[in-house]
Amino acid sequence: MYARLTTTELDNQVEENVEIPQEQNESIPSNVTANPRENIISTTITIEKNPESIDELSTIEKLDTTTIIDHSSTLLISSITNTCSTGRRLVLTTSSLDENQKSQFRLFITRFDISTSSTVDSSTTHVIVNENSSLVCPLTGKIIQGIARHLFIVSYRWLNECLSQETIIDERPYEIRGDTSLGSDHGGMRRSRLTSSYLLDKYSICLRCLSNDCAPLQTIEQVQELVELCGARLVRNFSEIKTLDKDRQMVLVLGINGFSGGEKKRKALLDTCQQFNVRCVNIHWLLISIAKFDIQPFENYDINQV
Repeated sequence: MYARLTTTELDNQVEENVEIPQEQNESIPSNVTANPRENIISTTITIEKNPESIDELSTIEKLDTTTIIDHSSTLLISSITNTCSTGRRLVLTTSSLDENQKSQFRLFITRFDISTSSTVDSSTTHVIVNENSSLVCPLTGKIIQGIARHLFIVSYRWLNECLSQETIIDERPYEIRGDTSLGSDHGGMRRSRLTSSYLLDKYSICLRCLSNDCAPLQTIEQVQELVELCGARLVRNFSEIKTLDKDRQMVLVLGINGFSGGEKKRKALLDTCQQFNVRCVNIHWLLISIAKFDIQPFENYDINQV
């Protein structure tokens, strides 16, 4: 049986309402270590104006599909020069912070002359989130986008401690471990950050769902970007299945309500999927696999059980 997903509004604030000083330190080095993710050409997208979270999801057993490589911290930063020893520039964005936390964020970026981004894009290095003392946060669209890009997902408490110590400290003790929807310790954020491999590089994915199926994201285009960031081949026309690379598992991703149209169309599509060995699942399989950075069992999201 598949996990059911519903959405609730986190707050009525626009996540990008944090007022950010425009002046930035141009002396900060910007050379970044080469990474396969940086070869992906992506379009800057607009993040949800009313961020929503995924909730009421049943527990799903995780599969060991990702090799973990324990890298050293990327934030060995001089309190004098505010530059990373790795030469990497910090670019922060926020998700679902309250007003007090936004105030601390503004103070942090001013004090340490840190760059920011209103969206999660190719320049972003950290997503700063609201959380409780257990390093658990609401699951928002920005967080899923950050996981797809292998970013640090970090508690706002890291900012407070940096300000308290008047230096940039190691962020790893403040890295988010889980979320309020999928579990408090599923480790998807860290698992993503510690691997340079693509989660979905063995899959071809065709999306046949509507924008209202995409929560906590807002648009199909945002979901398409996630698919490509995770290494899958995005199939825009289902008729392409006859010519696809057989080394990749083809997955047809439908909306939360399954097939649209009558029973005749439903049967024809199922027959085609069976003929070409296409797995047919609802969109929760894709979003939860990315959020946990762990391929979920197809059976839990099989469209025949919707």
